[in-house]
Amino acid sequence: MNNEHSQLIALFENILREAQPEELGVLERLLFAIHNVQTGREKTYLHGAFRYRGEMTGENSYEATIELTPFFLNNLHILHGGITATFADTAMGTLVGLNLPKDQTSVTSEIKVNYLRPIIGKEIRCKAEIVHRGKSLWVTECKIYDQGKERPAAYASASFFVIPKK
Repeated sequence: MNNEHSQLIALFENILREAQPEELGVLERLLFAIHNVQTGREKTYLHGAFRYRGEMTGENSYEATIELTPFFLNNLHILHGGITATFADTAMGTLVGLNLPKDQTSVTSEIKVNYLRPIIGKEIRCKAEIVHRGKSLWVTECKIYDQGKERPAAYASASFFVIPKK
């Protein structure tokens, strides 16, 4: 075992000794995210940490959910705006990716998020739709809802640049 491993193990043991239940929950989520990428259950650490689930709900629509943990909250104990934007980007990007031909992929070229009210709860969901399908640029929009609510807590729109897969 090298020095970096030894230092990491010592840090991990210290964190476990001192951790509060909330901190143990956050640590468990992150460790499972890493494990799920290592074992091929998830493509990205982010999907694992979010416990991201999504499905097509129509030809141009997609719905996704993530589970919230204290790790995703800001100092006011509401969902951090950057997490909201990341979730919206992920859902809209996934929708585009699922609709592209197999030899193409996309990258976000622009995103805008309007935060309408604080997001709280244990789970949030996003409903995404394709607004425009161009040859090289697609435009999407989505609404983000707190758990059990039908009134949007955030609205986002994004453009995706279509590129060939390598």
